[in-house]
Amino acid sequence: MIFFLDLQATYTSELTKENQVYPRICGKGNYHYETIRISVQQNGSYMFNSDTYISIPLYGYLYESDFDLSHPNKNLLAKTNESCKNLQLKLGSYLEINRTYILLVTTFDSDVRGPFTLLINGPKNITLNRFG
Repeated sequence: MIFFLDLQATYTSELTKENQVYPRICGKGNYHYETIRISVQQNGSYMFNSDTYISIPLYGYLYESDFDLSHPNKNLLAKTNESCKNLQLKLGSYLEINRTYILLVTTFDSDVRGPFTLLINGPKNITLNRFG
């Protein structure tokens, strides 16, 4: 089944030495990360992609409800890919209104910092708020 997503939004931020670090699920070392709270206004399929022209190599995880640093697989809905070999964040999921989602953006390689931009496609605008 093919879904045509009609709205695109962007989210820009930067991973710095002030960002927290953790050992990524499939990685070794310390990975700087940012958590972003997502709220949707309409049920539907949403895609999150890093802008390859602006962003450092990224990896992403999508959680429902919350993200627990000590249990990174808890509440996990989707991640960039299973093999940890993709250099850009690309993931999608069906999201519903009245639920909280957390997008965790981190780097593909450990100890990397820099700016990033996410491109978000979906049926309606969403709210993205950095937290943590």
